[in-house]
Amino acid sequence: MRTDSAIQQPIMAEPLERAIDSWAAYRSALIETVDRASSSLLIFDPDLAETGFEHPAGVDTLKQLLLRSAQLVAVRILLQDSGFLERQCARLLTLLGQYNQKIEIRLASDPRALPDAAFVVADGVHLVTRFHSARPRGKCCVDDARSTAPLIAQFETLWVSATPGPSGVQLGL
Repeated sequence: MRTDSAIQQPIMAEPLERAIDSWAAYRSALIETVDRASSSLLIFDPDLAETGFEHPAGVDTLKQLLLRSAQLVAVRILLQDSGFLERQCARLLTLLGQYNQKIEIRLASDPRALPDAAFVVADGVHLVTRFHSARPRGKCCVDDARSTAPLIAQFETLWVSATPGPSGVQLGL
């Protein structure tokens, strides 16, 4: 945050918004948003299948956030279904196992009552959202607390009633 030297008041960045209309643009916006994050990430998604977080660039970007964040739990993920994560995301599960104290995954208790949208909020002010989880159309917002506030409230409400999801910890049975 910059300050104006004449009056020593913080100058807030103007919020930026851009439309997203393809899966490639969506995944690119997610990586950019995680790169912008300094401390926290909230992810609300049906199953993470369209996020690209399983790819090497996605895992590396998440790892870098985990390393720079001083938050006790830096990444919270709320899913409707963990099947894709458990079956198709070996890299992400490995990261989860390495940093299970800084990542928490929960499963929505009543998937039928969930909104159709999917979103990622970084540091409470950066946002990537799909208006409908089955389509890539959405938007990316930077420095826009007004856009993120209702989604954070929705996330926190759903988080409270969600059940624990995969932890990445291997059971030695």
